[in-house]
Parts: sequence; C-alpha cells; structure tokens
Amino acid sequence: MIPWSLVGIQWDQWVVYVFVASTVKCFSRSIDPLRTEPEECKLSGHKDLHLLSPATACCYGKIVKNTSCCMDQQIAPGVTRKTLQRKGMHWNCTEENCWDTVQGPRGRDSFWLPEGATCSTPRTLYTHGGSWMYGSPDTDSYAQLGSRLAKVTGTVVMLTDYPLVPAGNYSSILQWAIDALQWLSLNGPFEGCDEEHGAKRVPLFVGGDSSGGGTTMSLVLTLAKRPQLLGQKLAGAFFFSPWTNLMCNTPEYYSNAFSKIQGSGKFQDDSKLTMYTGDILFQEVTPENADAFNGNAVDYLGGDFELQTDPIASPFFAQPADFAGSLPPLYFAVGASESILGDSVRVAQHAAQGGCDVILEVYHGMWHVFPMYSEGCGLGEPLWAGAYAINQTGLFVRHIHEQGRLPYKLKVEGPNGGPPESSILAKFWQPSVSKVPFFRYLYDPNVRHFSKVGELLPNRDATYSYKDIMKDLAKQSPWIVLPSLTGAAVTIFVMGFCLGGLTEFGGERAVRRFAHGGGWCTGFAGARSTSGTARAPRPIYWGSRSWSLRRSSGA
Repeated sequence: MIPWSLVGIQWDQWVVYVFVASTVKCFSRSIDPLRTEPEECKLSGHKDLHLLSPATACCYGKIVKNTSCCMDQQIAPGVTRKTLQRKGMHWNCTEENCWDTVQGPRGRDSFWLPEGATCSTPRTLYTHGGSWMYGSPDTDSYAQLGSRLAKVTGTVVMLTDYPLVPAGNYSSILQWAIDALQWLSLNGPFEGCDEEHGAKRVPLFVGGDSSGGGTTMSLVLTLAKRPQLLGQKLAGAFFFSPWTNLMCNTPEYYSNAFSKIQGSGKFQDDSKLTMYTGDILFQEVTPENADAFNGNAVDYLGGDFELQTDPIASPFFAQPADFAGSLPPLYFAVGASESILGDSVRVAQHAAQGGCDVILEVYHGMWHVFPMYSEGCGLGEPLWAGAYAINQTGLFVRHIHEQGRLPYKLKVEGPNGGPPESSILAKFWQPSVSKVPFFRYLYDPNVRHFSKVGELLPNRDATYSYKDIMKDLAKQSPWIVLPSLTGAAVTIFVMGFCLGGLTEFGGERAVRRFAHGGGWCTGFAGARSTSGTARAPRPIYWGSRSWSLRRSSGA
C-alpha cells in the first residue's frame, strides 16, 4: 500500500525548498545591501578553492571572458603630468599604415614627475608594449603605469609615442628609443635642465613591458656595443614580461598553454566547477598561439626572417659574451603562467653569466604584464603580485641611485668555499666574471589555506535532508526568507487545491465508469458466463481501506 500522505509531505518539502531557494537567490541579488563584490568576481568561483586570493580569482574570472579588460584605472597621487613634442619626432597614424585606435598626428611624449622633481632628479625612459602595433603613452593604462613608476622610483618617467607597425619596424622603433634616451640625458622636464644652463647629467634608467621590454633589451645591448651613443652608462634597466624570443619557440608555449577544466560539481557560490590554468591572456592552442606571435614578430622585423635569431633584435639568442662590458643591473618581473616566461628566464641567466647583476622574480599564477592589474581588476582590493612587482621596481631603482648598488645580490662559491669554477658551474662559468641571477619564485602571502583543495556544494540527492535545507535557509536574512516562505505557502495551497480538485473529479468519473461497465472495467465487471448470457454488472462499493467488489443480493 502506497503511503500517499508521506509522499505528499515530501513533495511539499521539496516545493518549499525549490520555491524558497529560487526566491531567496533572486531577493538576495537585488536587495542585499552588504553585497558589494562585482558580479563577475562573485561568480568566478575560484575564491572557493582557497588557493587564489580574492583579487587573483576576480582577475581570472574577468580576463578569461574578456582579455582586454581590467587594467588599472587610477592615476597615482602626488605626481604631475607634462607633454612635449620633440622637434622632428612626429608621425601620422592612418588606416593605411596603422592599426591602432588613436588615429591622426602622433609622436608626442608624456612625462610623469614625482613630487618635488627638479633638474637633478633621476630619469627613466619607458617603452610601452602592445605587440609594437598598438598602444600609446595615454592609452591601455600606460598613463596609470607611468604615474605609479614615477611615484615608487622617484624618477621622472618619460613615455614615448613611437611609430607603430606597419608605419614603423624594428629598426625605426629602436632608433626612436635611442633618440629619446639621448634627448633625455641632455634635457629634463623643465626649461633650463640642459647642459647649456649648467645642469649636470643625472642617473638614467630604462624600462619596458612585453614588446616594449624587448625593444628596451635591444636598446641595452646596442648601448653595450656602442657606448658612444649615450656618453654615459645606464644606471639600471627593468622589465615586465619582456618579449625577447622572436622565434616564439620557448617550451612555455606548450607547458603554459591555456586550459579550461570543467567538473560536474559547483562552487559554493553556485557557479559551475570550472577552473583555468596556463596563459589566460593568450588562450589559443599552442600551434595557433605560437604562430600568431611569430607572424607578429616577422611584421615587426619588416619581413626579415634572419633577424628572428639576431642577438640584438631577438635578445633571447644573445650569448653571455653579448652581455659583457658596461651593461647596467637588470630587474625582471614575470608571471609563472605566461607563454613567454622563458623569454625572461633565459635572458636573465645569460646576462648574469656574462657578468651582469641580475634580479629575476617569477610570480606564481600571474599572467602577462600583471603589474598593470595592480588595482585588482575592479574588486576593490589590490592584486598583491602586481603591486609588489611595482614596489620592487621602486626599490631596485631607488637603491641604485641612492646607494649605488643593488638592494641584494648573490655570492657564489664552489665546494668548501672555493672558487665557483671548481664546482659543477665550471662548464658555464668564466672566472672572475660570471654571476648567477638573484632568483625568487614568489607566492601571494594572502593565500593561507594551502591545505584545502576546494569546497564545493554538496550533492542535492536523497541524503540532503529537509533539515539541511532549513539550516541553509536559516543563514539568510529574515527579510529575504519570510517573503519567500509566504510565497511558497500560497503556491503550495493553490497547487494543492487544484490537484485535489482534479483528483476528486477524476476519481469520481472513474468510479462511475467502473460501476457501469465502462472503459477497461467492462472486461472485468461485465464478464459473460460460460453459457453465453451476460452477467449483470457488479456494483462497486468503497471500503474502509481499499476498493472491494461485492455481489448484490439480487444477483
């Protein structure tokens, strides 16, 4: 016998849960005053893993959907901006020779001045990225980055608006950088900051990111071979995710390829169990990604394939001997998840082997040029790795121009304190010249739950009891739950009323048909006798617990 009353109770419970849960979700999204986290970050799910900080998880969720989003928006406080059109340094961006969105006359430089800047303030030439095809000193968050660099380094930061491919190419862009550095060495941000007015030369730094980092490294190597171009030694150079391998064949194009992992469960925020690894900015499969980089590089080189392995045009192929001489200290900040991670690591190793002082910092889980996302992708709290890399750049620059040396470096010894050439390094070591990079692999200190592998929603099966549902609902605000319960009660009443009426009506019709030999009951209640005469149909009575057939007294 079926316990219809228990079935009804269970059905009622699940109707309550479905209706209340849906209503609570709807109400909580519309009226919860404490919910300030952006929807894109709320639904990213990654924060429930406890292996990514909230800002990193927010950036992952947003950048995967839109690789052009989320870069910094705020200008650093306490800095001022000036612009200058140097004589003869202009070009036009048109639809025929330029693919950038900023069309028209170009070439104007931007300067970011720290508070209290004078003619004796150190200066930095920064070359922006953008695949040599896009960007300017005032777009793609380069104004924001320039202002931050001026503040943390204490230097006057100059960003040039060099001619983009195809209006420019490797040779013209490198020459533009040389001309800009020469001008900056002789002129400051104010009138009277030149040698004609008795101004002395100040420490010069260079920096760049992505393709601009590649051009900056080409500039450093050019000045090492031709120091007469500048007339003074560079004080230092820093790089954010520099693109140095124009063959585009480092192993990370494969090992750091973008991956989307889809599970069957859900995160605690009810979003799908989806996780991302690898390079979230360049999401194509390895052959397509590497081919796209390669085609971009060939365009930059003006179609000259031989330059793809030239040690100056493509510094990845520079040998330790190419870094010997008067190269300045170098600082690299690169993401561990990048397709071009090896572009920084190999150059840093060869530079140190050639005698340079090198600091190499690899940031776990970070993507390409992550310092430009230091605000946290709109979450409201900073991206630790981005902010830390910018501050480390400030420490690098300030320590050099204030103390005359790196903030730290390594001393390498062989066995028992002997010379390194007696150790396993001997194969790569030039006595009294070679060094190794000061290397750090950095984790976000805001992630403190490394023992957890994720908290997912429990399965909504029979083991998830009515009490568990009520416990979940009890955590919600009463202003959300009470209207939901009221609505659920009304819905259950209406549905019960309708179903009850249908059941009563249908049951009555069935009884009548059965009693009078209609439908399928005819073959049972109106059966014929073996003699061929039809028997009278048997009346049907309602018993206390079940249907029963009784013969009438007149049968």
